Amino acid sequence: MPRENVGNIKMNYEVSGNGEPAVLITGLGGDVSFWYGMVPLLSDRFEVITFDFRNCGLTECPDEPFDMETLAGDVISLLDHLSITKAHVMGWSMGGNVAQEIALRYPERVASLTLVSTYMRRPSRSSYAMNAVLDCVRSGGDIECLFKIMQAFCMTEEAFRKREENGIDTPGKITSTLEQFASHLAAVDGFDSRLRAKDIRVPTRVIHGKSDIMVPPYMGEELAAEIEGADFVSIEGGGHTLSPKTYAWAFLEHASKYPISSEFTRK
Repeated sequence: MPRENVGNIKMNYEVSGNGEPAVLITGLGGDVSFWYGMVPLLSDRFEVITFDFRNCGLTECPDEPFDMETLAGDVISLLDHLSITKAHVMGWSMGGNVAQEIALRYPERVASLTLVSTYMRRPSRSSYAMNAVLDCVRSGGDIECLFKIMQAFCMTEEAFRKREENGIDTPGKITSTLEQFASHLAAVDGFDSRLRAKDIRVPTRVIHGKSDIMVPPYMGEELAAEIEGADFVSIEGGGHTLSPKTYAWAFLEHASKYPISSEFTRK
């Protein structure tokens, strides 16, 4: 798990497997561990690249504001560092915002685009809830409460029923500080592609869980409708956080339609 200078940050990243490069971009407060269930499903056919965002996980960065454009630039800097000229790009939730920015600003670097559980403009209710809990933690609450509430929005009723039956009551691994989480939430609140998504001109697939309450499914449908030629895949019983096995096939099917010529893979 190297940490190397990428642009103006020291990025923590992992590379697994062989084949055409595929970069996976996680969501709010996430790090490389989010993709541990997905990587084994893809690494026999792709060189899978995962990383910690700036101000998240083990990546080191300047203490300064950033937005989705900044995060998109970080991904391109990582590809440059790895001498990769073109890759398949998949983004989940906030990572889908970053992936959209990459497709809009660096289309020549994107072989295929897969957008999972994402949107053009974050849901107002979810933003209200996340910012309200953030304020509560700043007033003296435990950061674990923030992640528990976020999980309540990300997971389905069935998932919570199973947790209840098994006596599980943990938010999982917390890798972000309060202010790190706040910086990412600010970037989410500042993102809006409603007037720009139509300009995405790379092969796109949008994937969404039918039971997503963090980002209602119609937001994924609206995103797909804005992008010329994009298709929409609905995952039965899927929440905001989807089991890798439920949608890895959709990424594989989509990316396989757009092979990268060897002359464009590496610099």
